[in-house]
Amino acid sequence: MDSNERRVMRVVMMLRLTVFIAFVFQVNGQGVGVRNVPTVSYKQQDMKLQDGKLGQPAVHHQQGLDPAKENMQQKHGAGGTGRQPGAGKPAAFRLSESRECADDIVKHCNPKIYKNNFAILDCLQNDIKIMEDLSEVCQHFIWKYKLNLTRDDRFDYAAGEVCKQELSQNEECSQLEKGKGLIIPCLVDNIVNITGNCRTYLEKMARIVFSDYRLIFHFVDQCNADIQQFGCGRVAPLDENDVHSQGKTLECLADKIGDLHDGCRKQLLRVAELQADDYHLDRQLYYACREDREHLCADVPAGGGKIYECLFKHKFDNTMSAKCKEMLTVRQQLIAQDVKVEKTFYSACRRDMKEHHCFKKDTEEGGDFRRANILLCLENAIKTEKQISPECQAEMAELRQELMEDYSISPEILTDCKTEIMESCDKGLERGGKTIHCLMDLARPARDQRSHKQQKTMSAKCRRALEALIQEADPASDYRMDRVLQKACEPVVQVGCKHVQPGDARVISCLMDHLDSEIMNDECEERLMEIQYFVARDFRLDQQLFKKCRRPARELCGIKGDWLESRHKDDKKPAYVVACLFRNFKQEKEKKGRKGDPANAEKGVSKQCKNEIKRVMKQRAQRVQLKPEIEQACLRDLGMHCSESDDPGANQEISCLQEHYDQLDPECQDVIGNFTEDEDEMPELDIILMKACTPMINKFCDADEEVDGDDTDDIMECLIENKNRKDMNEKCRAGIEHHQLISMKNFRFDHKFKEACKRSVSKFCKNRKTKNEVISCLSEHVRNDTLLDEKQRIDRVCRKQLRVEVLERGEDIHLDRKLEDACHDDIKQKCQGVDSGNAKMIECLKSHQKSLSPKCHKVLFKREKEEAVLGDYKVHSVCKRMIKMFCNEDDMEEDEILPCLKKNKDRPEFDEKCHQLIVKREIAENKDYRLNPELQKKCRLDIPKFCSDILKAQKNDNELQGKIVTCLRKKFAVKRLSRECNLVIRDIIKDSAHNYMEDAVLASACEGEIIKYCGDEHEMAMKGRNSESRNKVEMVQVQDGSGKVVECLKQKFLNRIITNTVCKQEIERVIQESQIDINVDPLLHMTCQRDLQKFCGDLEPGEGHRMACLLAELEDHPKQISEKCLKELEKRKLLWELAAQGKPIEGFHDVYQQIVASPSKNYLLFVICSIIGVFFLVGITCGRVSKRVAKQNKMK
Repeated sequence: MDSNERRVMRVVMMLRLTVFIAFVFQVNGQGVGVRNVPTVSYKQQDMKLQDGKLGQPAVHHQQGLDPAKENMQQKHGAGGTGRQPGAGKPAAFRLSESRECADDIVKHCNPKIYKNNFAILDCLQNDIKIMEDLSEVCQHFIWKYKLNLTRDDRFDYAAGEVCKQELSQNEECSQLEKGKGLIIPCLVDNIVNITGNCRTYLEKMARIVFSDYRLIFHFVDQCNADIQQFGCGRVAPLDENDVHSQGKTLECLADKIGDLHDGCRKQLLRVAELQADDYHLDRQLYYACREDREHLCADVPAGGGKIYECLFKHKFDNTMSAKCKEMLTVRQQLIAQDVKVEKTFYSACRRDMKEHHCFKKDTEEGGDFRRANILLCLENAIKTEKQISPECQAEMAELRQELMEDYSISPEILTDCKTEIMESCDKGLERGGKTIHCLMDLARPARDQRSHKQQKTMSAKCRRALEALIQEADPASDYRMDRVLQKACEPVVQVGCKHVQPGDARVISCLMDHLDSEIMNDECEERLMEIQYFVARDFRLDQQLFKKCRRPARELCGIKGDWLESRHKDDKKPAYVVACLFRNFKQEKEKKGRKGDPANAEKGVSKQCKNEIKRVMKQRAQRVQLKPEIEQACLRDLGMHCSESDDPGANQEISCLQEHYDQLDPECQDVIGNFTEDEDEMPELDIILMKACTPMINKFCDADEEVDGDDTDDIMECLIENKNRKDMNEKCRAGIEHHQLISMKNFRFDHKFKEACKRSVSKFCKNRKTKNEVISCLSEHVRNDTLLDEKQRIDRVCRKQLRVEVLERGEDIHLDRKLEDACHDDIKQKCQGVDSGNAKMIECLKSHQKSLSPKCHKVLFKREKEEAVLGDYKVHSVCKRMIKMFCNEDDMEEDEILPCLKKNKDRPEFDEKCHQLIVKREIAENKDYRLNPELQKKCRLDIPKFCSDILKAQKNDNELQGKIVTCLRKKFAVKRLSRECNLVIRDIIKDSAHNYMEDAVLASACEGEIIKYCGDEHEMAMKGRNSESRNKVEMVQVQDGSGKVVECLKQKFLNRIITNTVCKQEIERVIQESQIDINVDPLLHMTCQRDLQKFCGDLEPGEGHRMACLLAELEDHPKQISEKCLKELEKRKLLWELAAQGKPIEGFHDVYQQIVASPSKNYLLFVICSIIGVFFLVGITCGRVSKRVAKQNKMK
């Protein structure tokens, strides 16, 4: 210590000592009684202490000193400890004149302080090197001198005067025997409650007391056994010459504080509390950090714990010595046991601790002052929106930063995580928070570890200690509390969160929102995930969530509403609070429907809590490790199915588990199923989808607000509806398809479908699990009820949603796993390169239906039957505008929409693409009546009556190739059908007249003739050679809208060119059908429209009335009919006659029908009647002759 430093120290000491009352012995040997001495200055105090009889060591033979030393002391003026003040006037004693220490004082101390014994003590004690350099005789002499100072009765009397009021208030200290050196240590022990002159005096004495633990009141009594047990030093006189090492005893005990007896532990903490005000009193720390204080905290004044605070802040500076760091760590470990050891913190927060009852005197005698208890108590007050002073909050923040920086100041981490630190965290050499983050990384499951070469597991004790530390430090509420996190994420914060004010977890939330953005760096992401891993497992660590949701968490999830609750060592509830709250949030709609239920209303999830739940669910959906319920159940499956990627991105692991849903363990299946349900109900949980589709949502779904608002149910429906638009983003389309594919694995993954149909499913489809199975099951019930015209067993709400699901399934073959598997080979052979979406692949398979494998044909035909009743995606997609224009979709059942479109397809304003598609569907329906629900319903009695032979011979899963429809058409021609069925068949005949392909039997029977004789149509067929296997006639199926092919075949038939018997029979059938009703002959109807209006306008269409009227007019007044109509009628008469010739007569009814239908029916009737008349006359005549002959024979 140089002279300038000594001057500064002396000035500080003089200022601190303002009043001191004590007994005085003058330098010249004149004694002054204690009661006669007024208040004096620092120099006067020092002079008093230089009194020979007081100042010199009281050495006696029984204390083990030899006579030579005793004589030496008597020469300087021996004084006993039992002398009364003023008992003589010996010469003043000075340490600088002592034989034992004179040489050492000259060697190490400034001559200017030789007359000041206290300054000499400071000189010899303030530097550990000087203490070690002192001779053993001098060390022993100084220790005896200090011991006498604390035990001299005159000091006790002086303390009685200076601290008279304090002693009167402290019964324990006032009753101690004077002259035993007990009073001053006792007062020092209570220095916290002492002020004024007494405190100044005691602070001076404390420098002496705390230099050796044996001088501390009650310390030896309480800690002797522990000192011996842990080898922290000896109390025997043999150690008295090793006084300078006694501070190490305190250090040793502090290191073993967790194992000390309660009495010794309290004494050690009490010593630390008393040292808290001035770091000079902690001699070991003072020795270790003296130089560090000079260059790191030179401008910080001593007192009030300021030096400690400054040194703690610089603990990880590279310039700080290792020994100082070590001693600061020991000090911080003591703070962990008693916050009063931290002077600045205790002073700032004392009132708040008292106000919020943080001492817990009911659980521990004298109160629980452990740092964890106090800090958690104060944090609980903040979390529960109680008042904490700004000063205390500032100190709390500093303490929390220290906890996250240095694991060694947390006794539980140091003890319980010792193995993990040594084996996995570089033996704890990395400070500044890196070791704690290493432990956080180790706490995560092995698949998530990035920094450990060998996968190691963390012990349960270490995990609990780490959880307790994170709750205590609470870094999730303010990223600045974690210096490692702050350093790693500062670049991200400056770009993405610079406008976010720190505190209340706002910055952490902002960082989570940018987790997979371009501005996020790898280091920040890792550190953030290490913190969030623990936050996700205790909802109290998310400040905003806890604040907004603690009431419903208490009422609905069984969690205490108090932030400061038990640590839940084995309780899993805190990890699943968010899941529990979300479940109740999903049930909110049902609760709203329960009117007059105030209990449910009170226990509902508030709007603020809902918003927080959505935020947390959205953020945590990005990583499996943030979903504890998934991670715990699916750890094995993650390793088995999803371990290929070392760095899984947003939602990748969850997507992987969803894709392998069928292979997961039952427990994992259950939690993934729950999450997938949540994801469907709350699309923002699908991070990949929302990242790609947010612009599309804003574009197509009228999303004026953000998608995480209250109304998110229709978002996926909107995206699916617009999936195939040209301006749809490809990534968004892929995300939508993934969502659809996942939803097909289980019907409950589509929450709207599940909610709409859960009653019907539980009643009619109980054992079905996959969505396709449920759709097929429900579709079968709807179809059967529809066709039998019975009351629907499936309610209207479910039927409406079922329509949506059937339409969605029909859009992409990948969404129909059963169909895709059945047609796998057919797709490769016949539809290679065709897109799977927008129903293109399914339409391709339909166009090759005749050549499909039996397995594929069977499933495809079943799907067609379901679509006919519940919805055809292609029709809804292509004809969306026409449906809206001509058909009230909301009021119509699905089986009514296609008939509506068919009725309006020939309107001028009807869309051409839709028209072509409707014709295709008509062709398919006419090939098999089971695809035409309207025909099945209206002809349900006619089909088994007239076509039973066909039904018996045909298999259920094979198409009937138009046989049933042809059977009914034949009965139409002879007017045998019921009225409703007759109308349906009439429309079919009419449509087939426009397009021959709608007459499946005719198209098949006359395929060769069409190609050979109907050249124009043949040329049109040749335009589409894209498929060699396709029937060439089918290529023109939508091009023959004017009925030219049918007219061509009729003309060839009339000219007797067609020789194919089967084809001729089918043409004859078509001609005869047109003879029954003019409406089924579009060319004749159009040509004779004016004549019909003129001559037959008062007749209702149907049953051939108008055709008979027109023919009668032709017979009676041929000149009144228009030329064109007359020409067509003449042509039709020839066709009818020719057709009649070729038709085989199967019975009397056929004869009658041919006569009635014949244009010459009147003539034929006349001829028949004439013949009958002739036979009648002949019979009468011949009969009488024969009768007369018989009579004559009889008479003979």
